[in-house]
Amino acid sequence: MFKNINISSLYGPENKEREITDKAIFKAANEIGFLKISGLQNFQFNERSKKILLSIFKLPEESKKKLCRWYFENSNQNVYRGWFPLQNGLPTYKQGIDIGPDLVREVIHNPNDPLTERTPLPRESELPKWRSVAKDYYLSMESLGLVIMQSIARSLKIDQNYFDKYFNKSNSTLRLLHYPVRDKISFGKNSDSFQIGESYSLGKPHVDSGLLTILQLDHVAGLQAQLKNGEWHEIEPEEGTLVMNFGRLLEHWSNYKIKATFHRVIGYGQERYSIPFFFEPSIDSFIKPIDELGEIDSFKPFFYGDWLWEVTTQFIEQSGIKHLRKKVLVKSD
Repeated sequence: MFKNINISSLYGPENKEREITDKAIFKAANEIGFLKISGLQNFQFNERSKKILLSIFKLPEESKKKLCRWYFENSNQNVYRGWFPLQNGLPTYKQGIDIGPDLVREVIHNPNDPLTERTPLPRESELPKWRSVAKDYYLSMESLGLVIMQSIARSLKIDQNYFDKYFNKSNSTLRLLHYPVRDKISFGKNSDSFQIGESYSLGKPHVDSGLLTILQLDHVAGLQAQLKNGEWHEIEPEEGTLVMNFGRLLEHWSNYKIKATFHRVIGYGQERYSIPFFFEPSIDSFIKPIDELGEIDSFKPFFYGDWLWEVTTQFIEQSGIKHLRKKVLVKSD
């Protein structure tokens, strides 16, 4: 169902093998919206690296509080990036941290725009080698994202570098997630509605908001995608592969040639970890319809930062902050 596509040919020159890979990626993007990929170039991420990256969840609670967002720890200044704790009584039950591009490059902070704030991170003395591993992973995912977007551009019959400029100052997010085993307290008064057969809800059904999500799974199953017939299908973890899916913005931007698919996370009584990377344009990118795709379902142009803020502040982990950023006036061409 979710085909494993070896993408090694995408790193080489134009040839028949690359064309076959482009078609396979686009077919999955168009029909299912999810796929597995392998054959990455210059990607040195192993179980030891993963263990170091996920060691952030072993920090003492006091250290986690220092990383928390303002909504959860009012003495902190960061509102968009940083740690979010477990919240009981909700269909989504996870904790984690959202890390921005300041991890790998200088970002000029605009005090009026939370999207440009620095990410609070653990000190080197707390988690030795953590920052180095996190930086390497972030940069690898940025490189991979660009390669995939170039493949998508070729399949859309536009210049293969059409999307490149939007990622010159990428606002991508590296997210580290932990889904503990749920108990009765975490369900609150909603235990019946959160039960899914013999399993239970850890992440409510949703569609990702942006362009491209690249996901590193652990060995514990739980991620499910909704097929066209409404059925939920398990995406089984597979050694040496990454899972990829597409967001609502790319669905619109591609004139619905690419599918943004609903997905959810369910629990089977085991704790679970995952590492999603949201490959995002710069916040000042001006998104407008692609002329070559026609105007079958055109949309009004907008700045990516405005889109991002509007959609992400609707998610549980971004509660209570929507009023903290003003929309940018749309420029005239």
